[in-house]
Amino acid sequence: MGPVLRIATLIGAIFLLAEGPPDEATRIIQMSGERTAAVRSYTFAVHVDFALRSFPPVAFHLDGRGKWDRPDLYSVSFRNVPWFAKGFENVKMDPLEPQTWLNDYDFVSVTADGTRHHINMRDKISGHVKDVSAELDADGLRRIEWNYDNGGRIVVEIDPIVVEGVPVPGAERADIRLPGYHIVAQARFDEYKIVTDAADGRL
Repeated sequence: MGPVLRIATLIGAIFLLAEGPPDEATRIIQMSGERTAAVRSYTFAVHVDFALRSFPPVAFHLDGRGKWDRPDLYSVSFRNVPWFAKGFENVKMDPLEPQTWLNDYDFVSVTADGTRHHINMRDKISGHVKDVSAELDADGLRRIEWNYDNGGRIVVEIDPIVVEGVPVPGAERADIRLPGYHIVAQARFDEYKIVTDAADGRL
């Protein structure tokens, strides 16, 4: 979901998979979502500490509520947003859902390192994004990085937890470096309420 993060250390040789994108990337994305296939929706609480590392240095904390709905509609609403952070009241988090990438990106390469897969992508529509790279495993997205033509970079890393047998974000870290400012964020998620197809009598 949500605000954001996790740095993976590459160990051993990274090799190109036999099948190339987009077929292999599509297969990996579908595989990474298998453990959440029966989840219809879930809600959660999120607590985020933001710090502006560029001038003037500012730090603030936000609490909010989030919701994920199948198929992959993901959003967070924050309370008590300070005046200088207006615009952050409601945040769409869909780009953190791998299943949405098929509509937005062209897949450039797919590699594997143990149980983790690395996908490199480009925007289908030319814009300000230079390239996108992501790391996934069987539990879903673990790291994503956007590089921009202006030299900016956004990195989000995700540490999962398992709630009722479902892998969901437990903590995220974000590092946002764009011309003129540098922001870091640390998020913690709790109070999950998960609704599955079984709860709705569909299984």
